[in-house]
Amino acid sequence: MKITYCINSLYNPGGMERVLSIKVNYLVQKKNYDITIITTDQKNRTPFFTLDKRIKLIDLGLNYSDHYNQPLIKKYITYRIKQKKYSHFLESYLKNNKVDICMSLCGKEIDFLYKLKVIGTKKMAELHFAKKFRSQFADSNNKSFIWKLLGYIRTLQLERATKSLSKLIVLTKEDEKDWSKTHSNIVQIYNPLTFETIKEAPLNTKSAITVGRLDAQKGFDYLIDIWALVVKKHPDWVLNIWGGGIWEDKLSNQIKKNGLENKVYLRGVTDNIQDEYLNNSMYLMTSRYEGFGMVLTEASTFGLPLVSFDCNHGPSEIIKNGYNGYLVKELDFEGMANRICYLIENESIRKEMGHNSKTSSHKFSLDTIMDKWIKLFNV
Repeated sequence: MKITYCINSLYNPGGMERVLSIKVNYLVQKKNYDITIITTDQKNRTPFFTLDKRIKLIDLGLNYSDHYNQPLIKKYITYRIKQKKYSHFLESYLKNNKVDICMSLCGKEIDFLYKLKVIGTKKMAELHFAKKFRSQFADSNNKSFIWKLLGYIRTLQLERATKSLSKLIVLTKEDEKDWSKTHSNIVQIYNPLTFETIKEAPLNTKSAITVGRLDAQKGFDYLIDIWALVVKKHPDWVLNIWGGGIWEDKLSNQIKKNGLENKVYLRGVTDNIQDEYLNNSMYLMTSRYEGFGMVLTEASTFGLPLVSFDCNHGPSEIIKNGYNGYLVKELDFEGMANRICYLIENESIRKEMGHNSKTSSHKFSLDTIMDKWIKLFNV
């Protein structure tokens, strides 16, 4: 089977790039699929995640990001020219190579994919974010009304662009419910585990971990305030925040303001997060919103109990409250702190939930998830 994936670039160490790399490697190595990945903004950079040598990479060099700072009219004209080039290339490529499936990861091609006249190619898209993520982004970053209006308009455009596709694949049951109000082509498939291991964290260190970009979405500003409540009861426990981003200075200042210099650590970025999961005793998440919450499944595979705000979307489909962790009402700082303290004070419960977390992670195993993708491709 020939499948062509379209994504902006592959050089970022992001979740979407990681998941795509894992999936295409599986399809080539286990099913001998013929895979091509088309990018628009790779700029000769090496893909961050290792790809099987049989996977063909094509970068069009359109570099949409280069015109973002241009004056509005020039920006629009440049964008339209690039879109026309991209559309013409993709239509010709799909026809000439007799591609069975073209899968968009909702980059620039999503605006024209449904218009391409290609007989014999199924046109699909997979969403790695919630339907209203643009509105969520605007709200979490305190953006203006204009930003929120643009987010609403872009959501309507996305609806129109995906309605006539063969399939639109979404990450969660909650997403499936949202999209099914406007679409009849929705399929829900979870992200697979990005790594699997037989190892299990001993859960005997006096530390908790969280992982993600240092920005508004991930809500680490909330978590720092929550940890200030935790250390009043348990001053010997520390919080490790792994990741980098634009909020590094903001969060560093917040830590100092709260006198938490020896209680909360901004650890930066690591290429071996597996060991860090094993060296902590619980995983915490206070995101303002999520597309899925892949870090929760990552932490689960190492047997960490999970404590998370019940934000949209994802945590409620990963955490079974009281079994492998706790769901806490959004912005309930005291409730979150209480759940964390309960796990600190009850080692046996912490370890039982950690074991349950390990067990529950199996439903996100690569074989389980890829079996769903292969069945979809063969329909």
